[in-house]
Amino acid sequence: MFTRYSSVATLAVALCFSGAAQAHGDHTHGHGKAAVVVDGAALTVTLDVPLESYLSFDYPPRNEAQQKTWSDFRARLAEPLRFVEPAAAAQCSPAQPTTVPNLEQLDPQTDIVNLVVEFKFDCASPAALKSLGFTAFREHAGLKQLRVQLQNGAARKTLTVRPRFPAVMF
Repeated sequence: MFTRYSSVATLAVALCFSGAAQAHGDHTHGHGKAAVVVDGAALTVTLDVPLESYLSFDYPPRNEAQQKTWSDFRARLAEPLRFVEPAAAAQCSPAQPTTVPNLEQLDPQTDIVNLVVEFKFDCASPAALKSLGFTAFREHAGLKQLRVQLQNGAARKTLTVRPRFPAVMF
């Protein structure tokens, strides 16, 4: 009888710790949020994702391999289409993305739990903006899903995108 209860208690503790290994406070590794706003010719996409989902770690790089991963990720951030891709027919031009925290002014020893990246686009043919692909899934295997809040004029909807179906239709 004691053994059975000990096994149940051990299992309960193990489940608690395994959950703690995957979640920190208000975020869950692999899951992020996205806000997509279409306002005339302007398209703004904000991704709020645990850094671990991009890098496989959410603390300052501890070795050369992690430093390379971090450097490669920061270089990818300069290329918005590697994270989000508006429909080609809309002819959207990206601006330089912004991040919170600001990665240019970040102390290299700072832990980053979540990274918020804002991508802005100016679309020459906004009427052709019928979809948006989340290309971040291609290069970041740790990213499993995004909960998307979409606002296109007065229309609003919420949906979830995953690597298998990584796009929203407007």
